[in-house]
Amino acid sequence: MAVDYKKLQRDLDKARLAAIDAMPGDDGGSCNLDTLVLRVPKGREKLVLKAIKAAGLHCRGKSDWLGPCYFVSGPTGGQGNGRTRTVTAMEKSLKGNGWDASVFYKVD
Repeated sequence: MAVDYKKLQRDLDKARLAAIDAMPGDDGGSCNLDTLVLRVPKGREKLVLKAIKAAGLHCRGKSDWLGPCYFVSGPTGGQGNGRTRTVTAMEKSLKGNGWDASVFYKVD
């Protein structure tokens, strides 16, 4: 099945907005490096990165560390509970739109 990059961009934009909505509140707790993990099987890296950037998000490139995936930074500046809420909201949004998304949890 071919990857619909326009849908990916739209869905990433929805995930970005969900993250922004989830940010307000306590940002206490452990400082962490929680990050969205996106898997796009058979996706062309250049086009996936273009969709991520067009949606207002950041990713340094495809990683093979946990299998082929993209570590996508959230759109907000939280460093504790706020960061966890934002990436969890992004994961939920993307999964709800049919994408293979998860969260990489890491306490700093």
